[in-house]
Amino acid sequence: MMRNQIELIATPQLALMFGYSEPTTSFYDFCRRTGIAPVHGRRGWYDPKLVRTRLDAAQGISEVGREVALQPSLVAQRRARRAQK
Repeated sequence: MMRNQIELIATPQLALMFGYSEPTTSFYDFCRRTGIAPVHGRRGWYDPKLVRTRLDAAQGISEVGREVALQPSLVAQRRARRAQK
């Protein structure tokens, strides 16, 4: 599948991703508490970008924090520079 196409996640698949065997009341309660909602007009389908954003917010992870975590440490950067010499 091409990566530039829109991909949505079906409710049963999302429930499995969250560790539920099927979409149960507990699954829907979890989604409601974290602000994860189906795509407007597409009941039963979720936007993976919204899901990721809501999970990050629930865990206190911001976009900036995620970018910083992905950057190599200063020590790793220095070691890379020294290895190039």
